[in-house]
Amino acid sequence: MFNELLRNQIAKNLILLVLLIVGGKIILNFLKNLINRYFKENQKRNPLNSSKLETLSKALSSVVRFIIGFIIVIIILDMLGINTKSILATAGIGGIAIAFGAQTIIQDFIKGMFIIIDDVIRVGDLVECAGIKGTVEVVGLRLTKIRDYYGALHIIPNSQINSIKNYNRGPQRAEVIFSVSYDTSIDEVKEIVEKVSERLLNLEGFQNIFVEKLSFLGVEDMSDLSFKVIVTSLVAEDMQFEVRRRSRELIKDEFDKRGIQASVLEKKWKNTKWMI
Repeated sequence: MFNELLRNQIAKNLILLVLLIVGGKIILNFLKNLINRYFKENQKRNPLNSSKLETLSKALSSVVRFIIGFIIVIIILDMLGINTKSILATAGIGGIAIAFGAQTIIQDFIKGMFIIIDDVIRVGDLVECAGIKGTVEVVGLRLTKIRDYYGALHIIPNSQINSIKNYNRGPQRAEVIFSVSYDTSIDEVKEIVEKVSERLLNLEGFQNIFVEKLSFLGVEDMSDLSFKVIVTSLVAEDMQFEVRRRSRELIKDEFDKRGIQASVLEKKWKNTKWMI
């Protein structure tokens, strides 16, 4: 009789355990879908904040997953006859002990909360932090994931993020420095910069990105063989690197058309005739 009751109790607990896990999964999926639906509706109304909303959506889903998992674990422990009330009652004392042993994890969570709340970085932003430069893929409560130019994924604990350089917050400065031989006049250099600026404005995809067009800023440095010129422009976010590359290409093209060299020495070498 006792063995039969024991078997029935075990079967009952197994059934309850399966129902608990399935029910927790259903509730978790329901809440995740609810969160995703809410943030997608907000993305339609505020398309400019889509990356911020995506970051908040992932963070909130992580919190919900943790809470549901914690509740399920407590219920399972209670089913196994473990006094969960005493565990919860001593959580305060245990929390202090854990805090001393897991200070870094706590710092990760606190820093992650402030990063998300303060809207410091969003998914898709080009940033530089903790010695890593790349595109943000995940902003979590404990970890931030950044993929660099070469494709490597860097997983950074939030407590290691002390300062952040974000290249996706407003117009960015695009500067180019190049050398010119002394037999080239400043006026001709300004003429070249103006010509390159016009060509940039007419390039496909470049028409509406300039807040300030490319312009001559001044002479940056002078050496024995050449002087360095700096030109600058203010462009839409995430376009500064492309503008720099295209500016250098067009400046080089103008130099070739006009026969301008980067230094006097280079010009002398080019004009030297070697006898064999």
